[in-house]
Amino acid sequence: MQRRLISSVLLGHYLSAFTALGIPLYLPRILADLAPDTPGWTIGVLFVLPTLCTALAAPIWGRWADRNGCRLSLLRAHAGLFAGFLLAGLSPNLPVFVLALIIQGTFGGAMAASNAYLSTQFKDGDLSRALNWTQYSARLAMISGPILLGVLTSQGLGLSLYRYLAWLPLLAFVLILPLPDDTPKRALAHKHTATLGDLPDDMARLLAVQFLFSFAMVVTFPYFVPFGERLGLGNDALIGVLYSLPHLVYLLALPWAQKHRGNLLLPGLGLLAISNALQFWSVQAEPLFVLRLLSGAGMLLGFVGLHRCLSQRSRKGSAGRLFGWFDSSGKWAGTAAGVTAGLVSQTCGIASPFLVACLAAIAALVLARPLLITSREIPA
Repeated sequence: MQRRLISSVLLGHYLSAFTALGIPLYLPRILADLAPDTPGWTIGVLFVLPTLCTALAAPIWGRWADRNGCRLSLLRAHAGLFAGFLLAGLSPNLPVFVLALIIQGTFGGAMAASNAYLSTQFKDGDLSRALNWTQYSARLAMISGPILLGVLTSQGLGLSLYRYLAWLPLLAFVLILPLPDDTPKRALAHKHTATLGDLPDDMARLLAVQFLFSFAMVVTFPYFVPFGERLGLGNDALIGVLYSLPHLVYLLALPWAQKHRGNLLLPGLGLLAISNALQFWSVQAEPLFVLRLLSGAGMLLGFVGLHRCLSQRSRKGSAGRLFGWFDSSGKWAGTAAGVTAGLVSQTCGIASPFLVACLAAIAALVLARPLLITSREIPA
């Protein structure tokens, strides 16, 4: 039963993640189709708009999940993504498209909802591994999405892709329907508000590390296509492959990383800082293959370390709020990263987001060390 449950949750999350994570890379192509006169800076703004809406809504949905059930909240997330993508695919103009992105972000949030539901079914080490596997499904989406959608955009498909992709989260909704319901903590939730005071004492530090780690990864995303073009890569599918390589590392090496008994957060942040610094200094496309693999190693070790810290701090009756705040921190990071990428790429050059990512990873490294000391005192 547990294997069927986690398989359904992971497959559903993959379908929604493929929908939400695969297409933003090609926003420049889609905007050229929908609104050709849109200024270039709007790419970064629209890239982060759904993320900003999720950041605002995630703690609210987390409290709602604790009161009404995490499974019901997961169904809401898949349905919200379906509605947002369907409207985007039918958009006749830019304002309607913007509204669709707002709906997608506000009523989506499948990652936090999936993790919160899994935390009602698994505990401690089993929960840590389950969180790693939800990231696995996200990384799989980040590999397959950009490559497959890059092929489709190169064939001339643009805005209509949203209309076709909308059916994937609807299928995810159907997969979750037969799963067992969790018992919502209505009485507990009625007494609480969605504040950090309900969470472990060092949760603010963990959220700060999550913010910087997510920022370091996302700030290089929005302008990776023009970055690749500047280095002489003219094929969208090839750029999509390079963009996806870090996620391939996660897929291939996760089983090994999960067997490691120590916390790998600090080495992961160090590798992420080094790889981004080297990509910033790149003047040719050839080293990118190795550097993207190095970024993937940093991302893998960072995620596994963060998930171990998070699972050790999970408390009964507050899963929705715990994962809501954790996801919100990552989404705020994505929002800040998109805006920062737009600003620094316009003023300091198209490679400058990699330098910013390096500095963010170093800051996270400094903040993270006390978390590992505290984690040894919390039973796993």
